[in-house]
Amino acid sequence: MRYLRFDPADCGFPQPRVPVLPGFSRHSIQLKPSGPLSLHSSGANTRHFTRGRYALTQAYRLSGVGPQGALIAPAYHCRTMLDPAIRLGANVALYAVNPDLSPNMDSLAASVNATFPPAKALLIPHYFGFAQNLAPLAAFCAQHGLALIEDCSHAFVGPNEDTRQEKGAIGTTGRFCVSSPYKFFLSQDGGLLWTCEAAIPQDFKTAQAGLRREIKGLAPILQKKFSRVPLPDINGLKDEVRALASAPIKMGHDIKEQSDNTSTQYVLAEEKMQSLTSSRWIFRHTDCTSLVSRRRQNYLVWLDGIAKLPFCRALYPKLSADCVPYMFPLQLDHPEIHFYALKRLGVPIWRWDDMAVSGCPVATDFRLRLIHLPCHQALSSEQMAWMIAAVTQVMLQNPDGRGS
Repeated sequence: MRYLRFDPADCGFPQPRVPVLPGFSRHSIQLKPSGPLSLHSSGANTRHFTRGRYALTQAYRLSGVGPQGALIAPAYHCRTMLDPAIRLGANVALYAVNPDLSPNMDSLAASVNATFPPAKALLIPHYFGFAQNLAPLAAFCAQHGLALIEDCSHAFVGPNEDTRQEKGAIGTTGRFCVSSPYKFFLSQDGGLLWTCEAAIPQDFKTAQAGLRREIKGLAPILQKKFSRVPLPDINGLKDEVRALASAPIKMGHDIKEQSDNTSTQYVLAEEKMQSLTSSRWIFRHTDCTSLVSRRRQNYLVWLDGIAKLPFCRALYPKLSADCVPYMFPLQLDHPEIHFYALKRLGVPIWRWDDMAVSGCPVATDFRLRLIHLPCHQALSSEQMAWMIAAVTQVMLQNPDGRGS
């Protein structure tokens, strides 16, 4: 496959001043049951992994993806969505997405008709924790004999034993579902595979982490407790942004790659490794009610903070009642200017700029234009205020360098 990968080596970006994922705080972990989410469960329909990407490998394999069966995946993606299929020796066809990241159904139909060997599975991600409408996709998969695989890596969900859960909710429709709970908890790892249709074959085994790996996994958690980066004075942001605007931009550059191998993010030795015991303990002892409430609150704070800013807009300006957001996705009109300024300030930005080349205009555009900002439960009011102030000052700078 052909890829475009952004190389920031020449940019001189500093370490983020705020953690992208939950750090150690009084909101990160509390000694109380996690509630109805069965993120720590293990049974005939569930398997634990160290990362969601390895859960995807088994979901693809069990769906027939491999040399004799292709995968249909979204054009807007993280490389770790494709790596498992490549690991299995499968062809991957990319379908186009709409501006709200829903699947383009015409593109899906074209992908099925053009795929050789015939496609066996369709991957659908619930981007940023916002639920996709799965009813038409389930009907599409039934019509074409495809296994629907839900990528819930951005969703706060696991195999739920509450039979009252409404069918059609995230994680209840796909033949197989995967999630990455470590993105929501103060844990070093965590991936889940479950099936909504039948038990996972009993001959599939995962390996427990040894004592050395368990001990090694605790060290980064403790480091998070003691490595808080002090924030600069908000009042100095305006001058800092002006200084950045007057200095030459050290541009990164795109690297074109042709590869039939997995990315460096796929570690073969971890493929059948279970998550750490400490990670599952954290899943069981985190106050999920508080986690959900704080993430939703921080997302709304972001919406309010950027509502009147020029040159940017929220991808999802409304937060549905059942959404637990993973990140706050923000579209930039001029990423060639504003992305660099935000990164140089130390704003914790993530984006998918290492992506397979496709004919999808939305994916091509969002690769550099759509940034992911943290809204996790461990963020303090001071950190939220600083990030919003930094984004505000950067966006008030016109692309020609003059203040608006």
